[in-house]
Amino acid sequence: MKLSFQILTLLAMLALSAFAEDVCGMIDVPITWTKEKSPYRVTGDIQIPPASRLTIEAGVEVLIVPGEACGETKQLDWSDSTFISIKVAGALIIKGTDKEPVRILPENHVKGKIQWDGIRVLLKNKESVNIEYLHVMGAHKGINAAYSMFNVGNSLFMGNNTGIWIENEGDLSIYNCMFTENLSAGIYISNSRPSIAANIFYKNSTFGILSDSRKSLRIESNLFFANLDTDCRYCPAGTTKIVKEENGAFKDKFENIFSDPIFVGSDKEKIMEKNDINLPTPKENIRDTSLQKVYETSTGKPQQAAANPSPPRPFTLSKYSPAINAAPNTDFFKDEDGSRGDIGIYGGRAGRVNKSISM
Repeated sequence: MKLSFQILTLLAMLALSAFAEDVCGMIDVPITWTKEKSPYRVTGDIQIPPASRLTIEAGVEVLIVPGEACGETKQLDWSDSTFISIKVAGALIIKGTDKEPVRILPENHVKGKIQWDGIRVLLKNKESVNIEYLHVMGAHKGINAAYSMFNVGNSLFMGNNTGIWIENEGDLSIYNCMFTENLSAGIYISNSRPSIAANIFYKNSTFGILSDSRKSLRIESNLFFANLDTDCRYCPAGTTKIVKEENGAFKDKFENIFSDPIFVGSDKEKIMEKNDINLPTPKENIRDTSLQKVYETSTGKPQQAAANPSPPRPFTLSKYSPAINAAPNTDFFKDEDGSRGDIGIYGGRAGRVNKSISM
């Protein structure tokens, strides 16, 4: 007897849940969450006190599961008291990689539904907090930072209310991140001076960035597209003042781009391929096979070589993307091959943990 796909999927989920580790409450001593023990099911608030540290290694999946409250955790506001949060008063090191990011999302994730509060960081600096290759979904505020200065790099904020909420001197460095399908804004800024570079703000339901008009903001070399209300509301003068360049790109004076990012497999990429005169005609579209033989004879290779490439990672840039080689032209943003860095979650050099940003 053959089991249906749905039954096999359910059995796999039950088996996975059986080996998952439930966690909540106070982390009193430094600990590391490892891929081998993943997934971790967070059933109540997590609190990291000043003398402790939580390190999350590459490939770990953290599942938010509303349950019984555990331990004495001070609730800060309505969202904190309503939803599960991860409160950081000590050290938090998230060490994902481009191939194995750390993922934090509700166990029963429903697209468009807010199901947990997020990561709250207060009074922290880049020596005690560093976040690389993190994927956050379904949170009220994916990261909520105040009186803090630390790096958030190469991370995905998707389907939250707000991706990153920065307030009260939250002077973060945010680079090579992707903000998409967030309900309120990709980034909210109040009374802070973050550096925001080489990120993509794409199809957020209201704003790409919602700011408070501070002149000292550094918003440079990002890409904005299809944010339903405004790409960058109350941003510094000159941001979003778009000029069409000779190559057809739409930019402002801070090198922010306002064009379709063109991801691999997107409809836009298919249109670009169809109009690309440098690509050979697809075999199925060739009407005169004698021309195909002429091509093969002259080039010494078939018209269209058979290939079974592995599926691209989500939000991989097409070769036609205006985000390629568009990050700030500094060593910090260079790609691993030494070329000028790309905008987006796969841009920049891997493993640049705790390096200061330079634009």
